[in-house]
Amino acid sequence: MMTQSLFVLALCALGSCVLLGCSPEGATLEGTVPVSGTVTQNGQPLEGAAVTFVPTDGGRSASGMTDASGNFTLTTLDPGDGALPGSYQVTITKKETVGKEYTQEEANAYYAEHQTQPPAPEIKNVLDEKYAQPETSGLTAEVPEGGVTDLKFEVE
Repeated sequence: MMTQSLFVLALCALGSCVLLGCSPEGATLEGTVPVSGTVTQNGQPLEGAAVTFVPTDGGRSASGMTDASGNFTLTTLDPGDGALPGSYQVTITKKETVGKEYTQEEANAYYAEHQTQPPAPEIKNVLDEKYAQPETSGLTAEVPEGGVTDLKFEVE
């Protein structure tokens, strides 16, 4: 009876993996190609910006972060695996924290003095909001079958 229950449980687990698409750790999405490029703002490299490629015909998005030189490499599933070939609308955002971040001790002192919680820091996009939406960014990219490694985007 116990063996039969374990067998049924194992079958259910296997069925779940088949239905849900379980894959071994480190598995890659078949068909991705290398995609990288550079983002500049007013001609200067833009560090710490999130670059997202949104497929125009639906499907998986790919994203990456810019480094100190404004360079990015896209990831769809595994770090640096690129994007699937196709047409994309591109968004670029750069978030910064505005306001003080309080330690627990500072928050307690603030509460003792003001009888209210300290104001939370605000996280805001420092780029023009038009770049945050695929429909308004005005940025597009074509990813060919062999990939692309020299994309350039300029933001205001």
